Amino acid sequence: LRRAGADMTSVKQLFENDLDAIIAKAEIVKSARIIYETIAISELRDISKHSQLIAAQAADELLNIKGITASFVLGRKSDTIVFISGRSMGDINVQIILEKLGGGGHMTVAGAQMEDITLEEARVKLEETIEEYFREGEEE
Repeated sequence: LRRAGADMTSVKQLFENDLDAIIAKAEIVKSARIIYETIAISELRDISKHSQLIAAQAADELLNIKGITASFVLGRKSDTIVFISGRSMGDINVQIILEKLGGGGHMTVAGAQMEDITLEEARVKLEETIEEYFREGEEE
């Protein structure tokens, strides 16, 4: 970027995170549960204007854990709306999983939003959908 004439200070500022966001992502990673030995699931409990961005970044970060090939981070937009950010290294199609929960995206990056549901209920539905995904894969 520097050779192309970009102001590196401006570039760095674009990618800065405030301390609260870094702490929130660290908590998400720290509290992740591993299922099927390769899938990390975690939750962001606080509601903020940056919740979805923090969850998406944390889902990306979870893929840096050795052996993790897919990650899902759930969060709340409000008391009755839950969102899910899904990421994958390509072995697991997060698009198919999250489409079954009303979302969409791509094989390696997908999201969903669920209404009139608690965070815990959404997590259970996500885990059931992941289980169904693997069962269907075994049948093929």
